[in-house]
Amino acid sequence: MRNLLVCMALSILFSGFGRAQDLRPLKWQNRVLLLYTDSLVHPQYQKMEEALLKGEKAVGSRKLVVYTIMGQQVSRGLPARTWQDNLPLREASQNLDKGFGLELIGLDGGVKYRSTSAVPLEELWTLIDGMPMRRAELKNQGKL
Repeated sequence: MRNLLVCMALSILFSGFGRAQDLRPLKWQNRVLLLYTDSLVHPQYQKMEEALLKGEKAVGSRKLVVYTIMGQQVSRGLPARTWQDNLPLREASQNLDKGFGLELIGLDGGVKYRSTSAVPLEELWTLIDGMPMRRAELKNQGKL
């Protein structure tokens, strides 16, 4: 009976562990942008990738790490070149009604924004720059 209770307690404790496991080291260190796509040639994905590559300096200054998730494959950084299979990053099926989706995850690990289409970087930057921790970063850098 005791073993059963211990097993149940551990199951409950670690029930969400697999999906968030790879984002854990980034918590409080980086913001994360997850780009979900069913194809690297999807127009919304290409639009978002191109904008992020052009805005590379702004991406870095906002401590933003970009992941591309295509099916069960995950690639960190842009352009998506090096793939790993079956990483328990997030559920790859979410946000793919239109073949593309994105999620912005804050420093605290919470999802701050979702979209099923590419987002202008100005909109993304306004969202990030309005976050309390980003405002504190800017204040500490004397930019506010």
